Amino acid sequence: MFWLVMLMSAATSCVHAQLTAQTSVAPDLRECYTDTMLINRNNLPPTSMSVLIDIITKIEDNPNVNMDLRQLVVILLQTYRQDGIEYHQPGANIVSSSVLPFAPTSHSFYRNKLLLTKIIPGNLQVLSNNTINSTLKCALHNMISTTIDARIRGNENTCNTLAQYRDLRTIRDVSRHAMKDDVEILDLSKLNSADKNGQMRQFNPKDDIEYTDLNGVKSERQLLGESQCPILGGVVNTPWGAVSAGNVLAGIAGGAQFQTIPILELAKGSIIDDPNIQQFVTSTYPTTLAGDLAEAVLIQNIERGSTSISIGAAGNWNSTQAQRYYMLSSRTNIEISDPEIRGGMDGFILGNLVNSALQGSSLKLSQLLDMYYSARNGVFDSTRRACNRRNLIQELVTNTNLVAETYAFAAALDTNIPLRGTIIGGLEQPVNSAVTNFQSYVSNNLNDLSCFSTDISSNNYRLKTNLYLVVDSSWQYQTIYPAISFILDNIEVGKFGSSVTLLSAFDGNVIINKTFSLADFHIEYTMARHQSLLGGVNLETALTNIRIMMQSELENERTANYVGGNSTVILFLLSSSVQNTQLTWEQARILNETVPDLRMLYATATNQYDNLWTLVRDVHNDIRTISLNSDGNNAATAMNPVLASIEQVGRRIVNPLCGSTYNSESISGTRQFDDYVEPGSVNYYSISPNYFYGGNGNRRVRIVRTNAGMGSLVVCYSRFVTQPSQNSTTTGQGESDVICQTLASTGNVEIDLQNPCDGLWTVGSCPFFYISVSSLVPATTTTFTSICTDNACRFPYNIRYQVQINDFGCYSGCGRVGFSIVLLIFTYLLNYF
Repeated sequence: MFWLVMLMSAATSCVHAQLTAQTSVAPDLRECYTDTMLINRNNLPPTSMSVLIDIITKIEDNPNVNMDLRQLVVILLQTYRQDGIEYHQPGANIVSSSVLPFAPTSHSFYRNKLLLTKIIPGNLQVLSNNTINSTLKCALHNMISTTIDARIRGNENTCNTLAQYRDLRTIRDVSRHAMKDDVEILDLSKLNSADKNGQMRQFNPKDDIEYTDLNGVKSERQLLGESQCPILGGVVNTPWGAVSAGNVLAGIAGGAQFQTIPILELAKGSIIDDPNIQQFVTSTYPTTLAGDLAEAVLIQNIERGSTSISIGAAGNWNSTQAQRYYMLSSRTNIEISDPEIRGGMDGFILGNLVNSALQGSSLKLSQLLDMYYSARNGVFDSTRRACNRRNLIQELVTNTNLVAETYAFAAALDTNIPLRGTIIGGLEQPVNSAVTNFQSYVSNNLNDLSCFSTDISSNNYRLKTNLYLVVDSSWQYQTIYPAISFILDNIEVGKFGSSVTLLSAFDGNVIINKTFSLADFHIEYTMARHQSLLGGVNLETALTNIRIMMQSELENERTANYVGGNSTVILFLLSSSVQNTQLTWEQARILNETVPDLRMLYATATNQYDNLWTLVRDVHNDIRTISLNSDGNNAATAMNPVLASIEQVGRRIVNPLCGSTYNSESISGTRQFDDYVEPGSVNYYSISPNYFYGGNGNRRVRIVRTNAGMGSLVVCYSRFVTQPSQNSTTTGQGESDVICQTLASTGNVEIDLQNPCDGLWTVGSCPFFYISVSSLVPATTTTFTSICTDNACRFPYNIRYQVQINDFGCYSGCGRVGFSIVLLIFTYLLNYF
């Protein structure tokens, strides 16, 4: 009886896992097509690789999900990927609440069904419907499911002038972007009034023509509409080109559970008697390159009579920031688009690397993707990253193998996909044409950002910042949202990086609580949420409430014995004019003095320097004027100076005993925290004089290496250079500005802080102390073998070290008041006498 129950349970689970391979929308995915909030993708997070990794990380961290990489990638495909879902226009007199006018009927569904049922081995586990919330579920479904939506949207006259993807193929010059519908590509009034069936616009399907070569008889396929730039689903944005994420995950699944499958097992019992056909397929091919090529061969050859198979279909995003819709530039021969090509290449590469990468490690799927789609280092080897996909695919794929695999899978797929014709021979020529044209297209048309360009345009450090965004609701959402998105992408909001909190400029109250999830922030910060904010700017009230909040944060850190970590930055994004009263200045002064590690920045639509300069620490870098276009399409250009100011704020090293009161008797003793640096990268820190102003013979910082890892660590420090390094130049202070020491595989570097403020009147007049810890890897090193299994390790090859403080003190900054008064008197005397 026990075994009977177990078998019935297993069978039930297996059936549930294959619901995305059925010819109806999977039950757990149906709300993505019935809930009007979820149908509108502007209510979902952007479709970027960072967001995809964020969602996968949430699933991995779910305590109810206990799977390794091999299991998880399969279950993600079985649960959330359902290709080929199309909208079907109901008849004029048919209105039924019991019929969902969406179904997986496009050609891509049949290929994915074959992958899920025959090629990617399934397990008996399923992800429950509450593993992630509905918004994230639908976002993940959209990001990994290949669909074509060619319904008329009403913006066809402009959609091909939007964010042209070629701009990402070289170092970006965003001044070249010229587009009109940067954030929204849909008519919101029509979308909001639409039925739950998700129809974008009423149209007469009889007027649509897609196939005209069947004696003038129009097919049901014409229900797709006649948009000249159809929306391609299942696409995510990366700096190295738009990628079909479903292909990437399928390739990883095919490689992680590598197998060869006889084509007779795939052919629905049909006999394939062509002696020239290879009698098996290997799982990494049909899940990636050969799968897309076979589909293109069958459709273009059988349904359109083409013997020369067209490869590649370019497109563009609806926005330069926070992309949600990828629109193809044409509607013909789109069976293997540019994103599908990139996704197929990346999936094949990762499928071939995954088993070696998993050897002796507990590598997570999110880490594998994060390493590959990274500007540096790659998958344990600096050559194994997305910017190098073209070279990698040439190393891994031969023409002969690709032709054989495509031919074999095309023959098998032909027996599983409904086509308007029957193959009776002659597939060899179109298969050869497809592979030849594929190789040519990859070499000549996919001019994505190269590794050389990536290296010279990317930073060798990663920001870890707690960013507090104080937003003026006077901004139009379409204007400010892309600017915010640009900042969040570049400070790498995420589990291992930065956090973001949204505050109101009207009163400083929290609108969106602190989150380390990029996806969660985008879900919360919608147009409706922005428009609900109280209008206007009241700096006095805002700074007062922010001061109370930040002082509370310091008290929480005292309780948690917090020694160091993310920098703290408050960024005011102001469109309205502001008034700087005496009380405003007083609140800013107290905030700067009692939260010494905090950096306040102001970005304003008009020049308000005269009103703001008394509120900041650095009048030259902390106030910026930003000229954002109404549609936000120049966000990167406008916000780069603001980003540069954020980048100058180092990670914190603090005495946790100080809290917000700075009791002079609170001496830290010896305390420490762990931090991590990846090969060839650097971490920057800053220490406020509030922790070292007074003399102490035992006061020091110690950097201790706690694991071997690759290469050496270089520790540099300075009083004047905010990002000290071995290449730093002097600033004319009359002493050595930057001192560096090398730390080999063991040992420590001690930095003396006994009397760093001698001769200075006040805490406020004593400069910060700046430290950097960088990983120095020999230039000949290409492979990284160290494994960091700590939960705080973003990458397996991170190098762990410890930052120790000894006898840090607590010194109030209230002396700045007297210093400021003396400075004002001196300035007055200098000007008038």
